[in-house]
Amino acid sequence: MRLMIVDDHEIVLDSLAAVLSDTPGIKVVGTASSIRVASPMLLDLVPDVVLADLALDDGNASELLRLARRGRLPTRILILTGLSDHLAVTEHLREGAAGIVFKAQSIPELVSAVRIVASGGRYLPPSLSDIDPASDASAGSATMATLSRRENEIFRMVVKGWALKDIASKLFISIKTVESHRTNINRKLGVRTIADLVRLAATQGIVIAPRSSSSSSSSSSETS
Repeated sequence: MRLMIVDDHEIVLDSLAAVLSDTPGIKVVGTASSIRVASPMLLDLVPDVVLADLALDDGNASELLRLARRGRLPTRILILTGLSDHLAVTEHLREGAAGIVFKAQSIPELVSAVRIVASGGRYLPPSLSDIDPASDASAGSATMATLSRRENEIFRMVVKGWALKDIASKLFISIKTVESHRTNINRKLGVRTIADLVRLAATQGIVIAPRSSSSSSSSSSETS
């Protein structure tokens, strides 16, 4: 089974590559520390499985999922994450992820997850076994389900402390477009301020992790 690993922490990347390379039946054909490097590698190598960190410095595993889908690749993508965010998990399963494995799990559990995914199955940690990606209820409240993919992406960046100008730069859109999305998000969720958004995120089990104190403070002063 041909495996590609994507993680932006070099120590983690090297450790995973070393351990999995020594696992019978698994051949690590490539490693990458960013979406920029991983995307052309995915198209070139077409591995059986990609083990990808959920959040990378220049994007997240969703971009690899979409790339594989657009290219009609047989590659299956297993997401590695340190967050037990049920909403994010469900969204990635809906987008085509073949499974989720937590960084807190053991190496034998990780190897088992890789094998299950490679054989065509779906892997979820025991704590997520009740998740049904086809059910809106498992993804959060009905109001959260009304957000578009882009709105959901911006919602998450806002509650993590991103300033509007930084969101615009990251997503390659104008600040005016970000503001328009923010207005739509607030309207759909029935909130008015970032504090309201943060409280709603907390009720949905979304981890609030400010990117930096500077961007957190700048975004906390912005409202719709």
